[in-house]
Amino acid sequence: MTMVRFDMVNMFADQPFSGSRLAVVPEADGLPSAYLHTLAAEIGTPETVFVLPPEAAGADYRVRVFTPAGETPFGGHSALGTAVTMVRLGLVEPGTVVQQCGSRLTPVTAGPGGGTVAAAGPVEAREPDLALLTAAAGIAPAAVVDAPVRTAGFGPAFHYLPVRPGAVEGARPDLALMDEHGLPDVMVFSWDPAARVATARVFAPGYGMPEDPACASNALGLGEWLVAAGRLPEVDGTHEYVIAQGAGGPRGAVVTCTVTVEAGRVARASAGGRVIPVARGEICAGPPGGARADRAGTAPGAR
Repeated sequence: MTMVRFDMVNMFADQPFSGSRLAVVPEADGLPSAYLHTLAAEIGTPETVFVLPPEAAGADYRVRVFTPAGETPFGGHSALGTAVTMVRLGLVEPGTVVQQCGSRLTPVTAGPGGGTVAAAGPVEAREPDLALLTAAAGIAPAAVVDAPVRTAGFGPAFHYLPVRPGAVEGARPDLALMDEHGLPDVMVFSWDPAARVATARVFAPGYGMPEDPACASNALGLGEWLVAAGRLPEVDGTHEYVIAQGAGGPRGAVVTCTVTVEAGRVARASAGGRVIPVARGEICAGPPGGARADRAGTAPGAR
């Protein structure tokens, strides 16, 4: 029976068993494609990354990313943990690492203990229903601060709900309501303008995660939201902010971020943090008699 190695890490973690869990299969070439989802479901982390030889010029490696529910097409959320793991294992050099996922190339600045992922070109914002966001997050309307109600992001458009200090910890998501209205996510946060720190929780059932302890994609989008809402300067330059995520939950995370404004508009953003290895092991590389058909094609969403 052939076995394949996997490493488990905590992304954006301030200590072991915090932040966001990720499994990385660093040498997945040759694994039956139809069996990848079975492996991911067996490992059971929110996302499992299978690293393969690159197909695009300039890429250091290619990934396929699976949640227990199925494959996701982008891999932005897991790019940091994957790049840092590949550096730590000596499979790529530290510095700028370029990940290919489908046709998308994601540059990551990575060392053996952490790194930064960047994105450019924010997507067009929308105006979601404020009443739906407050009901979905279990937040009293009086706790919402006076701010534009809009989405933001550099790929998927995320939903941001700014609230008064102290309200984040009491959020109680209504996952059934979110599913009923096709609302994939909501980020509830309070903003400390002096420290430039957002205290946040992210509910993302549309991405297979009732509560996400740390999310790079959501953190990147918050920078665009903060500039548009006047919480960070609209003047040209790079502005720093920090997200303390998972407030009141068991898996706190710290995401260090920047947003860059050029010619009065947000051009790009970055999100970084520590990546802590917490486990490694081996798992069966294929079922007896060969790979069986995948039980699910795609995950509920992708980041």
